[in-house]
Amino acid sequence: MPTYEHRCKLCEHEWEDFYSIKADPPTVCPSCEKEGGVERLISGGSGKGIMVLTGRELKGRIYSDAMKARKRAATDENYRANIIGEDKYHQRQLKKDALQNDLVNIGKDASKIKSTDIKPSGVVRRVSSGKE
Repeated sequence: MPTYEHRCKLCEHEWEDFYSIKADPPTVCPSCEKEGGVERLISGGSGKGIMVLTGRELKGRIYSDAMKARKRAATDENYRANIIGEDKYHQRQLKKDALQNDLVNIGKDASKIKSTDIKPSGVVRRVSSGKE
């Protein structure tokens, strides 16, 4: 059964009550016995249900979350930009585009070369090691 904290607005008395979530909250203060001034307080709860990971469990969870983030970043550009920062992502894209343009230009230049344009660099000689 849940625990609820209450306070009377009239006399400032605070107390805890245990009742079902389906039940109506109290309307009468147990201290001043006046009706209509009771409010339910929002509290942090009992702490039950909070999971604390340590050691291998924590390491495993961090690794698992990192792998999920890596897979998502590989397919989702917006997610990747959010992880590394928009400015850094934009700079990487500019560098990637410049490199791709350079490679295209190198390919165009290489396609212009004919086999007759390539001249042998010289005579190939065998060098002896002196242990023969």
